[in-house]
Amino acid sequence: MTMQKREGTLDLFCREPFRIFFPIGLLLGALGVSLWILYYAGISALYPGVSHARLMIEGFIASFVIGFLGTAGPRLLEAPHFSRAELLILLTLDLLAAGLHLGGTNRAGDVAFGLCLAFFLFVLGRRFVQRRESPPPNFALAGLSLVNALAGAVLLAVFENEAYSVTYRMGAAFLQEGFPLLAILGVAPFMLPLLLNFSTMEELRAPSSSWIGNAALALIVGLTIDATFALAAFGLTSLSAWLRIAAIVVYLVAQMPRTGRSFLGNCLRAGLAAILLGFVTQALWPQLRVAALHIIFLTGFAFVILTVATRVILGHSGNAHLFTRRLPFHIVVAALLATAMLSRFTADLAPRARALHLIAAAVLWLTAILVWAIKLVPKLTVVETEN
Repeated sequence: MTMQKREGTLDLFCREPFRIFFPIGLLLGALGVSLWILYYAGISALYPGVSHARLMIEGFIASFVIGFLGTAGPRLLEAPHFSRAELLILLTLDLLAAGLHLGGTNRAGDVAFGLCLAFFLFVLGRRFVQRRESPPPNFALAGLSLVNALAGAVLLAVFENEAYSVTYRMGAAFLQEGFPLLAILGVAPFMLPLLLNFSTMEELRAPSSSWIGNAALALIVGLTIDATFALAAFGLTSLSAWLRIAAIVVYLVAQMPRTGRSFLGNCLRAGLAAILLGFVTQALWPQLRVAALHIIFLTGFAFVILTVATRVILGHSGNAHLFTRRLPFHIVVAALLATAMLSRFTADLAPRARALHLIAAAVLWLTAILVWAIKLVPKLTVVETEN
């Protein structure tokens, strides 16, 4: 029999770090988007371009990634959960990096974030050595995504004063695109069967030729995508764009289940399609690169992250019966994110109305996050237990 109980201790956060990192991610994302409103309202004189980007990647996305992998990793490996000291160090570095970026000291923020990622990799690495079970093979991409984030943060910190250099642009691509993209591609083949209520992944976790083959494919695709970011930094934008698209398509066709339908499963597929659409838009119209990035971020990365987080929160709060049901609030979130993306995309096409479109996109994004938070954040204090 399944019961629900309320618990809010530090030990709970150590066992299930998503319960603290998910709301932190929401807060940091809201701050990052609000910078545009504060700037155009005349409240802040600091142009938010760099700080906004860092808060969205190193704050919003990174907090959700740490929360998810910090919870799922030790469980899948059948290794010890985080200690109190480990959790507090990660929280401190995560918030320190965000605070530095919020204050406009981006080099120091990148250093703090790099330390956070290095420590997170160390913590997960210890669990991997101690493991009694192998992770899903596609999680090789999740590990590579963390390496991307660390390498990107280091390159941006070292070459902060050389914003147009090859190394800086490469670091920006590793951090802002490679980190979330590879994390999502690594987790998606594991999550989609769960969203479809399938239980077909267990046999893939045992070391075997199939496991090795899937892990090798994931790493080859991940390294190919990384190579495209390097090619783009050297000016080979068209070649890199189409090679990246090809790598993503090959991977998704090879690894993602094509049968089965569920509401959250369809949401995950829609988010992946939006990511691909954004990269295709970049390839066809390179002059709209920044606008296309917001197709990738708003309706791709953000929507996939919120979809996976919805499944995680429902699954850990005794609401498994909602997995395959249509969730009206999530439809509202999807609509708001799509409208925010259209407004942000239009901002680059209509320079005279740019400020208005940026503010509208920010308000729509904040509204989407608020709707999601109202429905799901209260469930973070609900713990499912077996009676």
